[in-house]
Amino acid sequence: MSEDIDDPTDRDGESDATTDGSRAADVTDGDSTFERELARARALLDHPDGDEITAVHVGVIRGDQVNSTAARRSQGEQAGLETLALLASHLRTVADEAGVDYETVAADAARLAGEVETLPTDRPDAGE
Repeated sequence: MSEDIDDPTDRDGESDATTDGSRAADVTDGDSTFERELARARALLDHPDGDEITAVHVGVIRGDQVNSTAARRSQGEQAGLETLALLASHLRTVADEAGVDYETVAADAARLAGEVETLPTDRPDAGE
């Protein structure tokens, strides 16, 4: 994830060991990373400066369903710029994790955007 703020959930050097020092059998490195990143996402939302958040986009995948929601306080051009900044940040994160350039990820994302189910029309910002 982005390294824009101090990470209160950063556990460098810690392990997923049980109280007796052995590694939990059902915890994989992937699970550990996922749980750490999920905790980081929650910490970003629960940050003491949470009232200063001006835009957020959250996406969740459960099985074959993709759900997302966006919220922003800004209006007009500023809201559009914030939305693009969030998209750019997501693209950069994916590209960095995949070890590919941003343009490749952006092109793939644009192609997939046409294949993802349409967003619900009952969202407050659906008419924008």
